[in-house]
Amino acid sequence: MQGYLQKFDQIYKGKTSIEIEFITEEPFSAKYSRSNQSGQVCYCMFESDEANQKTPNGWQKIKCLGQECQYRQKKQVGPPDCRKVGWLKFLIPKIATDRIWLMKITSQQAIDTLKQYFSLQKEQGNTVKGRYILFLKQVENSKDGKTFNNYIIDIIKKEDFISNTTPQNKENSREQSTANEQIVNNNVENTTKKTTEIPKEEPKKKTTRKNAKKVTKIEVSENPNVDKCYYFTNHHTETFMKDGKPKEYFIGEFYDMTDKPVNFIVKPELIDGILECGIGSVLETEIQDFKDKKILTDFKFVQNNEKDAQKNIAA
Repeated sequence: MQGYLQKFDQIYKGKTSIEIEFITEEPFSAKYSRSNQSGQVCYCMFESDEANQKTPNGWQKIKCLGQECQYRQKKQVGPPDCRKVGWLKFLIPKIATDRIWLMKITSQQAIDTLKQYFSLQKEQGNTVKGRYILFLKQVENSKDGKTFNNYIIDIIKKEDFISNTTPQNKENSREQSTANEQIVNNNVENTTKKTTEIPKEEPKKKTTRKNAKKVTKIEVSENPNVDKCYYFTNHHTETFMKDGKPKEYFIGEFYDMTDKPVNFIVKPELIDGILECGIGSVLETEIQDFKDKKILTDFKFVQNNEKDAQKNIAA
């Protein structure tokens, strides 16, 4: 993974924009999220009235109260506890054509701008697949009678991009890009997140481990929560004491979407499914803390690398 980041710096360090490509009609997702010192404790996807709240017994579904929720109310100091979080996924063709980059967006204005753009294209029956330029746009904001400039993430179709200027035809630019103001010279390096590999084939909902007697059913996540996604890189076994006796446990080695390594104890009934996924797969997980250990209690497929899975199973 480090090689891709180094190549990114070689090509784009000091540049004012990045050329990207959308390969899906749904490259943008957003949710409302509330966190505390221990991490995310509640979230709700856009346009959904069902939220997921963290409890001592794990994640539980609750009704989302929307703007009436106490945590979405403005505070005298600081932003609301529950705020929008967006994720933009794309290729960077000059770096690799088989890697998806995930960009986490926390600017409330940028999230609204991107959401409006993609919604408009969908309503008009336009495809959003293709090459774009990702850049920082200068916007003017005011608060308490004071005016100041802010910079938010924006996109524009590559064919409409003219370096450091907006398209001359503002009416067309409204349809083809969210950009309506000057493109400013701001460095956009280090705004992208960890990459994940694009599967060559659609994940299978039912797979069978080689020489296994039973079929392992694997659920596929259609709208994964990126904060719960991990990249499966390897596995090993460790021995811990249980009830005064040594017991061997299956340990899955993962990286989160910010490239931080983490190990999970995998429940025995999930081991076959994890191996079916294979090294290189991205999984949406349910994790339970137990003393100083973390236990993987459930998972769903996000992306699959079947070739690596076969090698892993054969081993």
